[in-house]
Parts: sequence; structure tokens; C-alpha cells
Amino acid sequence: MKMREEESDSEIPEYGLACEHKHSCSVLLARVDQFAVDDPKTGRRKWKTWIDYDKFQELAARQKDDPTFTFNVSDYVEDTPSWAIFGAEEEGFDPTDKRFRKKKKHPKYTKYDVSGIPTHDHDGKPLTEKERNRLRGLMDAKRAEIGEDISIMEEKRGEKTIYDASLMFRGLVIEKE
Repeated sequence: MKMREEESDSEIPEYGLACEHKHSCSVLLARVDQFAVDDPKTGRRKWKTWIDYDKFQELAARQKDDPTFTFNVSDYVEDTPSWAIFGAEEEGFDPTDKRFRKKKKHPKYTKYDVSGIPTHDHDGKPLTEKERNRLRGLMDAKRAEIGEDISIMEEKRGEKTIYDASLMFRGLVIEKE
């Protein structure tokens, strides 16, 4: 898939990993210039990818009544809930929804630090410092192998593979009764 013409001088916009939903094995890549703002309190990027459907319907009805009225996505987006942000402990699951797990498959690790290193085991118990250091060493080795940055490689049939050492421990499962 071409993102731009070969002769074009225009730059490809910056995208970021905005949301995740582990259950559906999906992430949302969003344009930073359209869906991210700097949070004045934290100084960190804050995503605005949630749709205010009532506001959207209101604006669409107004445009139907007055074809000269225009609106765009920034008029109806809201802050992305903290539980949907990529890397959140909830992994995209709304905490108000009931969550069902398969009988035997459970996450090997249940909590992670900001670097992606597990901090708690499958039962929610904190890992020892020795174990965390061992896992940190594995992640450092992976970073040395693939680099510090996130890279996305396009594969056959449009599939994409994300290389990011901070994700290497997520998705690991164990079997238990």
C-alpha cells in the first residue's frame, strides 16, 4: 500500500499507538497531529480518540438542515479513557464491563512498569527484584537486537509486524485450573 506518491515532497504524518484492546488483538494507530494534545498538567501526550456520538449526531443533523454548516473530527472527539490507552493495566477492557476468561489460559504477568517489564505474576503477587532484574536483562538483550525505537514492518498481504521490546512480555499465558 502506498502512503504517498514517489515524487511527493510531503512528509508522512506522525502516528502513535493510541489504544489497545487485548481481547480483539488490536491496537489503534492515530495521527498525532489530529488526535493528540500535550497535557498541561503532566506534560505528556494525551489522546483524544473517543467519539462523542451524541455530539456527532447533533452536528450531522445541523449540517443536514444547513448544508453550509461544516464540522470536522475535532468537534466531536473526547479524551480517550485511561483504561483504553495503549499500555494501560486494563489492556483496553472497560472496568465496568464483566470480563470472562477461558478456563485454563491466564496471563503470565498481570502488571507492568512503564518500560513494559512485569511487576506482578499470574496471581497478582509482586515479582522479586531478582526476577525483575532477570526480565530487564532479557528486555535489554531484545532492545540490543531490534533497537530502541518501535518499528512497523509491512509483510505479505498487507500484514504488519510491530517490533517493540516493551511488548515482549505481554500476551504470554500459562495454564492453570
